[in-house]
Amino acid sequence: MDYLEKKELFRKFKDRELTDAELEEFLNLMQEGAFDANYDQIMSELTSEDSDHLTMPNLESKQKVKEKLLDIIEPAPNTFRFNWLMKAASIAAILFLSIGAYRYYEDYQYKKLTQTFVTISVPQGKINTVTLQDGTKVTLSPGAIFKYPKAFEQHARNVELVKGRGFFDVSKDLTKPFTVTTDKLATTALGTSFVVQNFQDYGFEKISLYTGKVKIMETGSNKGSVILWPGQEFEKSEINNEGLIKTFSLAKDAMTRGNLVFNQDRLDVALYNIADYYQVKLQFDAKIIKEEFINGKFEFKKVEDLLNSIAFTHQLTIKKLNPKTYLLMKKN
Repeated sequence: MDYLEKKELFRKFKDRELTDAELEEFLNLMQEGAFDANYDQIMSELTSEDSDHLTMPNLESKQKVKEKLLDIIEPAPNTFRFNWLMKAASIAAILFLSIGAYRYYEDYQYKKLTQTFVTISVPQGKINTVTLQDGTKVTLSPGAIFKYPKAFEQHARNVELVKGRGFFDVSKDLTKPFTVTTDKLATTALGTSFVVQNFQDYGFEKISLYTGKVKIMETGSNKGSVILWPGQEFEKSEINNEGLIKTFSLAKDAMTRGNLVFNQDRLDVALYNIADYYQVKLQFDAKIIKEEFINGKFEFKKVEDLLNSIAFTHQLTIKKLNPKTYLLMKKN
C-alpha cells in the first residue's frame, strides 16, 4: 500500500465513508503497524486540510474513541511497536481526527434523516393514524397522501399533505413551529389541533381550527398571513381565490374515524371528500351547487349508490363517463 492509498484510507475514515468491513480492516492494519512510517505526515496533512471542519464530540463518543485507541496502541510487556515520541504524536493526531469523524458522522446521520421522507398513501375505505417523532398525531382520511421527514430539523417541523384530508393534533414545542404545506398554503402552529383539506384535482384547500391558534400563509406570495382562532376555518379555491374566513361548530365531526359525515357542509366540499374517499373523479360546476348543503352519515359500499342518493335529494343527474369518472349536472 503506497502513501497516497494510506492517506486516502485515513481520509475515508475521518469522513465516515468506510464500510463496516473496511473500518474493521483499517483498525487491524493500524494495530499491525502498517501505517507507522507515514503516520505523522498523513496526520499533519489531513489536519491541515480539514481542521476547520472538525468539532468536538459528545462525551460518550469521545470515550468510545479513547477506549478503542487504548486497545490498539497498548504495547505488550517489554515491547514497543513505535518509539514513544512517535506514539505520543500518533495518539494526539488520531484522537483529534477520530473525534472530528465521530461528530461529523453524527451530524451527517442527523442531516440524512431530516432529508429522508416517508410517504403514506391511504387506500379506499381505510384511515391511517401516524405518530410523528415529536409525538404529533396525524389521522389521515381515505385517499390522503402525506409526507414527513424521519427526523425534524433543529428549529422547524415541516410536513406536507400532498392531497386529501388530515387531522393534526400537534405536540407543543415553542422552539419548533409545526408547518403543514399543501399546494398553495402553509399552516403553522405550536401546539394545536386542526383539519387540513387539500383536494388538488379541484383547486380546493381548507383549514379548520379546533384548538390553539394557527398562522396561514399563501406559498409563493407576499400577501401576508391569516390568523385563525378555534371555530374558524380558512378556505381557498378557484371560486374564492382571495381566501374566505368563516366560522363552524367545534362539535363538528373532524372525520377522524374515516366516515363520510357531513354537518351542514357545502355540497361542493362534500363531493371533494367523496371523490377522495372512493378514489374517483367527479366532474361538476362548483359555482352552481356551492349554495346547497348536505347533512348525514353515509356508509354506501358503492359510489354509484351514494351519488344516486345525493342526486335525488339535490335534483342532479348523474352520468358515468368511465369506471372512475362521473359527471354531475343540475336538472333543467
